Amino acid sequence: MNSVGDLILKYGRDSEKTARDLRRVIAKIKGVGYEKIIADPTNIFLTKKEESLFIAMLDRYRKCEPISKILNKRSFWNSEFFINQHVLDPRPETELIIEMVLAHFDKSSSLDFLDLGTGSGCILLSLLSEYKKSRGIGIDISQKAIEVAEFNRRKMGVLSAKFIEADWNSFTIGKINKKEKKFDVIVSNPPYIKTSDIPGLEPNVRENDPLLALDGGVDGLEAYAAILPHIEEWLKPEGLAFFEVGHTQVPEISKILRNNDLSVLGIGTDMNGIDRVIVASIMQ
Repeated sequence: MNSVGDLILKYGRDSEKTARDLRRVIAKIKGVGYEKIIADPTNIFLTKKEESLFIAMLDRYRKCEPISKILNKRSFWNSEFFINQHVLDPRPETELIIEMVLAHFDKSSSLDFLDLGTGSGCILLSLLSEYKKSRGIGIDISQKAIEVAEFNRRKMGVLSAKFIEADWNSFTIGKINKKEKKFDVIVSNPPYIKTSDIPGLEPNVRENDPLLALDGGVDGLEAYAAILPHIEEWLKPEGLAFFEVGHTQVPEISKILRNNDLSVLGIGTDMNGIDRVIVASIMQ
């Protein structure tokens, strides 16, 4: 049997990042905390079966599969989410949606949220972890994604969330609420990458995130063109909608918003100064 120290020395010599990632892989295989792997690497050993599993995961890592997909977990906002090949790997920049909602609504508010294209459920569940008196619905066209979101809901113990398999072109409030109650807040991180740009994405993204969550069509705007005509139907008159966007798309999406009687209230920029989130409301 090889010790953790031997394996890291053999396979993790390329960089400290590689060594760190491989320690995380071993921690998952052994079912122990990362700190234990760091503290006593020479006295922790892998059985032959465990070492075979490690080599299989190492092969995936060398093929540019993200460590988050190999470990089936990714930190987002204040929680750790289960993820797999059926959902988009949550990005730190998407946390800007949470920040901007918090900037517009007091945490003591009782709100109804709608999350369009929920994926792992990370946006909705993170919001409901902040807004304890609120409720939310997440929809996604992928049943596999809904299963992931539901797993995360149960793991986090969020009773106020509900996930529904639905296409935003066919989703109606009447399907989930006989009184057709509208929402205070709509959030969405839809696919917004141009189809022609998909082949040029980094392999770890192109080959491991679902195409359904990446491909925004010929102009990258197909999801917005499908969603925005429904916003007035779903959003309360005083409600707000928050959309993640591509860094060059603000002018085009602003035009689609105006064409659907929606106003742009603000633009959120990420830490690199890139326009990332549009805040919109119904024109009064």
